[in-house]
Amino acid sequence: MQILVDLEDWGAPVVRMAGRDYARKPAAAFRDEAAGLTDRQAVFYRNLISIASALKSGDIPVDFETRDRTRCYLDRGCIKLAEHAGFISALADDANGTVSTIRLAWVVGG
Repeated sequence: MQILVDLEDWGAPVVRMAGRDYARKPAAAFRDEAAGLTDRQAVFYRNLISIASALKSGDIPVDFETRDRTRCYLDRGCIKLAEHAGFISALADDANGTVSTIRLAWVVGG
């Protein structure tokens, strides 16, 4: 899926380029502990909001192509921190046993 959105960057990537070895992971593999809001996590949240706005949906794929066709994925640590904070719903495996989407914890677009 290609998402036509400009993503905000930060020193340590919150959206990573997917290499040949990239694979989706099961929800149990997301193990980061809860943490306070950092500047990096705030960038991640703003990117999620931008993606949701572009898609007009609170369901966000964990991997996608950017405007320039770069294959990328959402940082897994940032995803887990967002889950701990209640920014997204609890992670859930899809029919293939991996997390393919995350869901914002509120309704997008009313």
